Amino acid sequence: MDLTTGLQDTLKYGPHELKLDMSFDNIILFNEMLGDPTLGDIEKVMIGLEMLLPWDYDSVVKDLNLLEQYELFSQIMKEFFDIDIDTHKGGEGDDPKGEKEQPQPKVFDFRVDAERIYASFMMDYGIDLFEEQGKMHWKKFVALLNGLSERTPFMQVVNIRTMEVPKRNDGDSFEKYRQKILRAKRKYALDQTKKSADEVFQDLVTAFGGRGD
Repeated sequence: MDLTTGLQDTLKYGPHELKLDMSFDNIILFNEMLGDPTLGDIEKVMIGLEMLLPWDYDSVVKDLNLLEQYELFSQIMKEFFDIDIDTHKGGEGDDPKGEKEQPQPKVFDFRVDAERIYASFMMDYGIDLFEEQGKMHWKKFVALLNGLSERTPFMQVVNIRTMEVPKRNDGDSFEKYRQKILRAKRKYALDQTKKSADEVFQDLVTAFGGRGD
């Protein structure tokens, strides 16, 4: 985010200036679509373009061939989300050692944590996210999400999920404290086996320096 240039939502494509729907709720749905294991890569490109370019899809995008749609999608991902599709879809042949970086464990989920995120925005900023649907830019949403204070319900749960479990010792009181942490982590644990957008390209929040590092 650059405070001197504003928030970008248009893209130059040939003779066209395309307007993207960068509202936070649309990008959350877009992110979920990328992680849908029932969709193939071609379907994700086509659906993604329709989601991101609703105003220009019928007049410009729909008539492009598959290669052109892929190139347009790739351009959007790179310019708006700082994600190089070819890099993030590379196989073991791209690494001379055949090693791939292990994905970081999820520390939040927009669906699971929806109420906590909503309550936290109200608590810290007085912002009603339902009233901001279709309006608040994704990058603004991410900046505010990253800036939530430790007192908010969302951050309290994130801290529980990322907290290290202390090792056992002989003290009874310490063991009670340890068990309390374990119970809290079980209560708020996320399904780490669920396919996410991180396995397709890269988690969009992480791409903006969000939580989950």
